[in-house]
Amino acid sequence: AKDLIGRLAKSDRVRQTFIRNVFRYFMGRNEKLSDSKTLIEADKVYVESGGSFKALVVSLLTSDSFIYRK
Repeated sequence: AKDLIGRLAKSDRVRQTFIRNVFRYFMGRNEKLSDSKTLIEADKVYVESGGSFKALVVSLLTSDSFIYRK
């Protein structure tokens, strides 16, 4: 179990899935192709902040996808 946790923590796919699900929660919808810039920026911010959930949320809530959502 400990080995699995370490592998999941280092996985790019797991990180991107986590970010996608946070996006879906805060936007209240699934992502669209037009949201790719927001997701790429959110991933970049998350990695650069050392995995800060707060930085991820701020990135999403200040994105065009959030500000101009319907």
